[in-house]
Amino acid sequence: MKIEATKNIRPSFKEVLMTSRPFSWPNTAMPFFVGYAIGHGAITLSGIIGIIYFCFFYNYLMYGVNDIYDYDSDIKNPRKNSIEGGLVDKSKHKMMFYLIIGLNLPFLVYLLVTGSVLSNIVIGLIVFFAFSYSMRPLRFKEVPILDSVNSSLHFVLPLVFGLLYGGASSLPWPAIIAFFCWGAASQALGSIPDIKPDRSAGIASIATKLGSKFTNTYSLLLYSLCCLIAVVFYFPWGLLAGLILLVYPLNVLFFRKFRSDANSTQYRRAWKNFIWLNLIVGFWLSQILLFVFDTFGLARLRTIWFAGFILGFGIIQLALISYNYRKLARPKSKRLGELPHIDILIHSLGDKDNIASTILALIGQNYPHFDIYYANLDNNLQSQKIAEGYQDKRLHILDVSKPPAGWAMQAWASNLLFKKSKSSIVVLLGADTILLPNTLSVIASIFDASTTELVSLLPADQNKSFWQQLIMSQEHYLLFGMYPSAYLTSKRPELATAYSSLLAFRRAPVAKLGGFESVKNSPLEDLDIANKAKRAGLNTAFYCASDLAISQNRSDFGELRKYNEQRLYPSLRFNMPLSIALITGGIFVTSLPIVLLTYLLAIGQYEGTILLAIGCALMLSNRLIVMFKSKQSITGALLYPIGSLLILIEVVFSMIKYELKSPRWKSRYEV
Repeated sequence: MKIEATKNIRPSFKEVLMTSRPFSWPNTAMPFFVGYAIGHGAITLSGIIGIIYFCFFYNYLMYGVNDIYDYDSDIKNPRKNSIEGGLVDKSKHKMMFYLIIGLNLPFLVYLLVTGSVLSNIVIGLIVFFAFSYSMRPLRFKEVPILDSVNSSLHFVLPLVFGLLYGGASSLPWPAIIAFFCWGAASQALGSIPDIKPDRSAGIASIATKLGSKFTNTYSLLLYSLCCLIAVVFYFPWGLLAGLILLVYPLNVLFFRKFRSDANSTQYRRAWKNFIWLNLIVGFWLSQILLFVFDTFGLARLRTIWFAGFILGFGIIQLALISYNYRKLARPKSKRLGELPHIDILIHSLGDKDNIASTILALIGQNYPHFDIYYANLDNNLQSQKIAEGYQDKRLHILDVSKPPAGWAMQAWASNLLFKKSKSSIVVLLGADTILLPNTLSVIASIFDASTTELVSLLPADQNKSFWQQLIMSQEHYLLFGMYPSAYLTSKRPELATAYSSLLAFRRAPVAKLGGFESVKNSPLEDLDIANKAKRAGLNTAFYCASDLAISQNRSDFGELRKYNEQRLYPSLRFNMPLSIALITGGIFVTSLPIVLLTYLLAIGQYEGTILLAIGCALMLSNRLIVMFKSKQSITGALLYPIGSLLILIEVVFSMIKYELKSPRWKSRYEV
């Protein structure tokens, strides 16, 4: 007789871990940690056990119960089986429920035995609301408004429990109310992308009842109230906390353009932003709270700790700069037997001050076989006359018509120029970039000596004006001193580094990818074509080229600002959390150390200032290395704390421009 194999009814370790949503652990563990640290003044064994519980075990209880009772809608939800939650087969739900109880019970017993009457009441409420949100017959998640209230308490009550468990004599009610507003707003935001699967499964929620437009308003108001409470009740530190918390209403505001429920799935990007923003905001808020309350009694030692961090960061940064420059060094050029024909594509938009020197440098190349295809996009008569003034048969001036719907202007121009070109090697050149006489020869040798199909070359900075020196020169510093650009370029195609001023590629493989039509709605078509080539598996490279080309950039502050607004956020892949992390982290390590050092010296506090001064000096020396390697002026290096701050602020304006002012979503996201 044939015996059928018993069906596996036990959740796997991966399923258990995914169900607990590890990316959400900080949302519950950090509130308990902060509450306990403030209430008790130190972290003890009981505090550590509490932190462990509110990391995995509590989240497994909360989300596990939810996944069991929401299975019918979850199987239709594309958010599941990702960092946003697991999906366990229905046959395993019974064993999953027993596992939830078995894992949580020992911790709950310990916390009850070691807690006070008030803390025990709160832990009881925590468990009640974990079940009542999803479990029948209560199922508060299907009662609009009550669903966001219940969900918020999942995160607020661990803070309250931490305070009471730690022995706090009173509760900071404004902070608790602000945190409650944050939780309710977050639940409402998270329910919007689930409108379609929830309605399909017959599940009610605040979003299915109110719709995406009104739920967005509800979430926006609560997030804004959270910021306002922080500023009003906890000034002056609350002002900084409110500024950090402002990213939440900003995230909601970015998606206010999707007013129809038919576009509710677009909010999935808002929810992904929210998940990553929690890590960033939670970290900085924790630092503020620990600093203000001085939980660990560091007092003035905090300056020494911070100085030690800056010194350590400076050492790591020095190693990073050395690594990046070594890995991105260009191979030595070889003498060419055959000199392939090269086509150079240029389109100018707001480059009237630089186009003359750019074309003159091209005409002066000591390379025999090349043609230049030029298009003036802003119909600037001065630029047009300059280009027409060069009587050189290798220069071809094209008129570019208005782009069709769905095309960005620069991408349309690059596409027309690319179609006009005929050579096997094509160079896409920024209109503000000057090539030295031997550049085309070196580019030809790169393709001759390797199987490289696309290469991006990083020019030096000319930076004639003060604003160029102050702001634009910081790009090389951020590129080589703030992240492992060489490693990401070789190992992570989606994050591969490329620079748009000087891009060279073999025509055939790029044409096979679809050419510039494949990036037609991109405001940075040159950068995106490089990344598309990398992701498609083409052999690409990124090299330093300070000895081959010079980027002139815009000289006027207003023109620089517009230029940066156009390209900074797209260069970060329209990634809001990444932009916020770069802004906050960049300010912390580039501008804050020198501001703090100046302040301490001004008030006559010298404890820790020597170590901090050494750290600042090391950071400055790192900046000087980049200055030397990139052939920059010393002004940008000496003023790098100010210049870095300005370019990071411009990232903010670039993000707002693309998410609010310029409706890029009309061609990218709208149904």
